[in-house]
Amino acid sequence: MALAYLKIIIEPGREEVVKVALSKMPQIKRADLTSGQQDLICLVESASYEEILNLVVKKIRLIEGITNTVTDLML
Repeated sequence: MALAYLKIIIEPGREEVVKVALSKMPQIKRADLTSGQQDLICLVESASYEEILNLVVKKIRLIEGITNTVTDLML
């Protein structure tokens, strides 16, 4: 099992829409809006780190309203 924290920057006003879209993905175990440097932090769980990175690059970054992501893999 692989885990990561995904920090996401979102266009103003799109935070809730992005959170709902992410919450529908089975790999997203938690999605929390924050008041820090990022707008949303997600806990991501998958079978491998490669699957997490593919999810981020091929699906999550394509969600309308997301402007930037930082993925911190948990070792």
